[in-house]
Amino acid sequence: MQSIKNLFCSFKIILPIMAIYATACAIATFIENDYGTRVAQLKIYSTWWFNTLHLYLLIALTCTFFSLRYWQQKKYASLLLHASFIFIILGAGITRFFGFEGVMHIREGEKSNFITASNLTLNIIAIKNNQHESYFLTPPLEEGYNKSIKIKIFDKTLELSQFIITKISPSKKDDSLSIKLSAHYEGITQDFLFLGGERQDLKFAKADFHDTRILISWGKRQIPLPFILELKKFELTRYPGSMSPSSYASEINVLDKEGKHVMPYRIFMNNVLDYKGYRFYQSSYDQDEKGTILSVNKDPGKNMTYFGYTLLILGAIWVLFSKNGRFRKLANFLQEQKIVLFLVGLFTLSTPPILHAQDIQNLTPEQMAQFVNNFKNTTKHHTKKFAKIQLQNYSGRIEPIDTIATNIVHKITKKDGFLGMDNMQMFLGMMLYPNIWKNLKIIAVNDQEIKKILGLKPVDTHASFSDFFEDSLGYKLHNHIEEANQTNPSKRNTFEKNLLKIDERVNLTYSIFSGSFLKIFPLPDTQNWLDPISFFQQASPESSHQVSNLLKELFEAFDQGVNNNQWKNLDSALVKITTYQKEYGHELYLPENRIKAEIFLNHSNYFSKLILPYILLGLLLFILVIYFILKDKQMPKWLNYTLYILLLACTITHTIGLGLRWYVSEHSPWSNAYESMLYIAWASAIAGAIFFRKYNIALASSMFLAGISLFVANLGFMDPQITPLVPVLKSYWLNIHVSIITASYGFLGLCFIMGCITLILFVLQNFIKNTYHLAQITKSINSLYALNEMSMILGLLMLTIGNFLGGIWANESWGRYWSWDPKETWALISIGVYAIILHLRFLNIKQISYVFSLASVIGFYSILMTYFGVNYYLSGMHSYASGDPFPVPTFVYIFVAITILLIILAIPKRR
Repeated sequence: MQSIKNLFCSFKIILPIMAIYATACAIATFIENDYGTRVAQLKIYSTWWFNTLHLYLLIALTCTFFSLRYWQQKKYASLLLHASFIFIILGAGITRFFGFEGVMHIREGEKSNFITASNLTLNIIAIKNNQHESYFLTPPLEEGYNKSIKIKIFDKTLELSQFIITKISPSKKDDSLSIKLSAHYEGITQDFLFLGGERQDLKFAKADFHDTRILISWGKRQIPLPFILELKKFELTRYPGSMSPSSYASEINVLDKEGKHVMPYRIFMNNVLDYKGYRFYQSSYDQDEKGTILSVNKDPGKNMTYFGYTLLILGAIWVLFSKNGRFRKLANFLQEQKIVLFLVGLFTLSTPPILHAQDIQNLTPEQMAQFVNNFKNTTKHHTKKFAKIQLQNYSGRIEPIDTIATNIVHKITKKDGFLGMDNMQMFLGMMLYPNIWKNLKIIAVNDQEIKKILGLKPVDTHASFSDFFEDSLGYKLHNHIEEANQTNPSKRNTFEKNLLKIDERVNLTYSIFSGSFLKIFPLPDTQNWLDPISFFQQASPESSHQVSNLLKELFEAFDQGVNNNQWKNLDSALVKITTYQKEYGHELYLPENRIKAEIFLNHSNYFSKLILPYILLGLLLFILVIYFILKDKQMPKWLNYTLYILLLACTITHTIGLGLRWYVSEHSPWSNAYESMLYIAWASAIAGAIFFRKYNIALASSMFLAGISLFVANLGFMDPQITPLVPVLKSYWLNIHVSIITASYGFLGLCFIMGCITLILFVLQNFIKNTYHLAQITKSINSLYALNEMSMILGLLMLTIGNFLGGIWANESWGRYWSWDPKETWALISIGVYAIILHLRFLNIKQISYVFSLASVIGFYSILMTYFGVNYYLSGMHSYASGDPFPVPTFVYIFVAITILLIILAIPKRR
């Protein structure tokens, strides 16, 4: 009995098994990335031992639930919190083993009363004397499978054996299999050969065994429904002027099994049809937009799972306020410590340019230089009004010209203020005077091999548009670009990657020269805004004449300004364009205040300007704390108050910036990697300014982390552009799920910083001989331990709640809580990692302060993998928050090396 109790109640066994579970999940994400989802399912997720781990965790939760006797200690909050996981695992188990998923495909005007199951099955139908028996088996068929399958058919044994299984396609995304097997029944052996799998229709192979006919197929079976759905109409809405879907919906009639009308319903993303225990979700659509694909599920475990989620949220909130809870005890301990704490805390030249205000030909280099200099000096103060003119970008978003000029010119030149001109001046110069700008060295080139191909000098950092072309050869990089494009992205070398980036800059440059970015003219009676060439091709003669006059007036006015410094007519021309946009742009035309706000964000470098204040104030506070700790004095109240006010001012400024970005983008500012880093920084700052304002160590740590997060956001590999949301993100669950789970990264990042600081204090003990100073450092270590654990409790609760709320979002959006997608899997791994760390104290470790600090530092790497690693290195469906794959930055290796060194140096004083 004691052995059984130790197996399920001892943390010395439970925690290692939790670590094994987390490790298995991590390995599975890499298997899926390299070999496909089916292999990951067969090797890990669907194995008996992985299911056994789930069962063990359920039993262990239940046993510790009783063995710790929370009710006797009146720890009702902890009791409720841990009980919630029992219901969540039970609900998940019911869904896993008794629920099913599938899809329904309906064309407009057609009806359907069956769904195609998601799981691949071995489907067997036996027919004898007009009697039928059906069997649906789900063996783990894969290459190398050699087991026999025996089933009873009409009271006799059918044995399936000698499997020869071959993958049809080498692509890891195609799980289609060629399967050959032998069937032995009533003394007769017959061979079956068929194709099936993810991308094959279900086809049966048949054979006769005396008076019994057996049909076998491998694929997705069809399941009949007790009712009928009729598709009246499918609707797809795109972003104005874009091919990107904004939303899609299916107008459905629900009919009973006799075909009588029951009710109409509109299914669209995040709006589900619930009927007779089945849930229908808008999943996809046919390319001709005349058919819909609905995801369907039947989930008997939903109510229990949702009940568990509810208990989890209530328990998490209660834990933070319970008088007998660990969080309150840690807070009380800190109040008893009479010390002040701290932080480190963008083809060819033969194609004539379309838009130019003045046909400038045969200018000498000196005359060109003089023209550019004159352009720079005379236009600087007269491009601001032009910058406010609205256009529609290629994703359909309406934005000021300033935004696209800022983004595109920077991408071409890799600099701001290039040639002494701002990005708006560069954009206008390239668009209005392409015959001059094509000879200016404005395209950034940083690869020596490419410089040789272009005929540049090794010291040149930029090339002109003309440098890329030659009369006899045309585009000099053409053959190299073709080879690079034909190379698998994962196998491209540095030259090929640089080549594609430079080719993009060349194309962007030509797009500005040709005016294709100038989509400023709304096409009447549509939501499309077009560039001049496209407008003249599609608009009526009357509208084309009107726009032609506007362009003529604009270009003549700009020439007058550049040549004669007379800008009055330009103002008049811009007013007329604005009036045209308001008249035909209708509801797409943005209010002036939103345009001003966006231009302000473009030019203020708003968030990057907060980096130094956050970091420097955090470091200053940290240094002061150490000083006063060693002096055993309280920090003067005026100094403490002054620093807090400055840090609070940074936090308020940060909050205003996020509000501005929300106002400009019209959606919550955490829908991509760049925005979420801004949010993590904000969450960290809020954590310090509100939750840990009385503890200077935590406050300093939070501000330092906020500064570092903003620094990472502005490194350059994250795209700060504001883009439209994909349909699935148009949900209030986005605001709830992403905000909570991302905020948790801020608290867990604080744990990392405070863990590092604690380890630094351990190292300092090697150099301090004064007993009194050693005692002060020991008190600081103890206080940091408490602060670290409090922050980890908050972070883990938010991470857990946010992750499970993401399950609700997924279930309400596409009918599945969990798909073992790498992003959600690594979030689960992180939950496991931090749950293990928080329970280390139950192991009675003597060096718990050192071990806990070390674990809080190492544990944060799971968060880095969840946030960065999955987005950039693993394939998954969370693509709306990911960037382009890139090599592991050098600073990551340095970061890891410093961490290891710090851990080793702290070992001598770990006790």
